[in-house]
Amino acid sequence: MNPRLKSSKKWTAFPKEYSEQIQAVFRENFSQYLENAELLIEGRIYTEEIVLRVGYHEEGRLAQANFEVSMNYSQSEQDAVSRIHNCVDAAASMMMEYFEKEGEVDFPYVWKEYPFQGKKLYLQFTTENSSLEAEANKLLGLEDDTLLHEEDESDEDALSRAEHSEELSPPRDDEDYEEGAEDEDEDRDDEDSGPKMFSGKSKKKLH
Repeated sequence: MNPRLKSSKKWTAFPKEYSEQIQAVFRENFSQYLENAELLIEGRIYTEEIVLRVGYHEEGRLAQANFEVSMNYSQSEQDAVSRIHNCVDAAASMMMEYFEKEGEVDFPYVWKEYPFQGKKLYLQFTTENSSLEAEANKLLGLEDDTLLHEEDESDEDALSRAEHSEELSPPRDDEDYEEGAEDEDEDRDDEDSGPKMFSGKSKKKLH
């Protein structure tokens, strides 16, 4: 899984219990589609962005459908948890559209900006197999040198440190969208579409 920003080098995984909570929410909302498939949740907190990958891997297939979301977050606003919630809702919208259209979707294959719940976020769809990707990283020696992943003990405090540490979370620029009357109409039209995960707010249909 690759971050959006070139400056994103060091990262900390979402706390294990938090990732398990996200997975449980997805399993509850998409249970009818997951009978013969593996659901993978990968979340990373970088110095300036949060990246979430929700992977859908059907049994017997090499490729895996990955719904990936990136958002900036702000130490001054202490909004890391809120941004993770936005990422979860956006990934859920992508996943719902994927299932509704039986995989015939036109998602971007490189990071593309979208307005979502009054914020800017970035989406991409990939087909990398997480297990094979992890094995490749090990063979290339990327786990410890390039990714600089902090291990489980640090992961438990990742969200707290992201919201209170200048090193982990410098202020970001231009995060909010100012939406006009046209956007408000679109919000009302799509108010009940897609699963409502953590935030429970209305969201735009993602195309």
